[in-house]
Amino acid sequence: MDKLYTIGETAKLNDISIKSLRHYDEIGLLKPFYIDDQSGYRYYTYSQFAFIDKIKRYKNVGMQLKDLKEIFESQNLESIELLLKERRQAIDEQARLLEDMKENVRWLMDFFEYSKSMQVESSITIKELPERYVISAPCNEGDSIYDMDLALRKLLSLPVFKNTQILNPYGYILDFDKLMENKMLARYSTVSIRDLPAERNPYTRTIPAGTYLCYKANILSDDWDISPLIRYCQQHSVRKPFAVAFEYLTKLHDPQQSPYEITILL
Repeated sequence: MDKLYTIGETAKLNDISIKSLRHYDEIGLLKPFYIDDQSGYRYYTYSQFAFIDKIKRYKNVGMQLKDLKEIFESQNLESIELLLKERRQAIDEQARLLEDMKENVRWLMDFFEYSKSMQVESSITIKELPERYVISAPCNEGDSIYDMDLALRKLLSLPVFKNTQILNPYGYILDFDKLMENKMLARYSTVSIRDLPAERNPYTRTIPAGTYLCYKANILSDDWDISPLIRYCQQHSVRKPFAVAFEYLTKLHDPQQSPYEITILL
């Protein structure tokens, strides 16, 4: 008769917990070789160690214990191969999702780094900005901030945007002529997205890359003033159909006091 090992010895020799061995017994995956009728102690043989190795090996790649039980009972090696292929596909998908999440984290880190520069009062600047994408909800004159935000949120719930990566910042496409009167008239309420959806729709817009005239202003506050920007546009004959304003966070609980960067494509 093979030497018997207690459950504690078996756990230690195979780098597995006693709790796991008891669970394997309960579900019928690995029964002890012998159980003492009086003490209830479980004992295993050396020949069972190889079976424990197999359980650990397949469990470590994410295979389910119930699937292993069925395979070991049926002795069907083809089932193992099929499950391993399915597991590889699942891991590949997880890796893709993690890479996607990593890209979102990088984007948000860049956003917060850029937001730091918006905390310092600055004058008019000329910047080269990359191509950007937004989802835009049409606004009506007289709409409140609440109305514009609600309209945008309704768009975001559409099926076409189900898999779209919604990112900061929120913003507005502003009427340029009203802006030159120091008035905010939003033609569209927007939120930035990382990539354009695969399905075409009337709500996504591309903000082109190029040279932009930029100015920081708290456009949602009651006393906002962009006189320097107005003077610059008048002096340099800058006249456009619209301007784009993106929010940059300096406060978490009072978005109306967050600065916006007004950008005008030159």
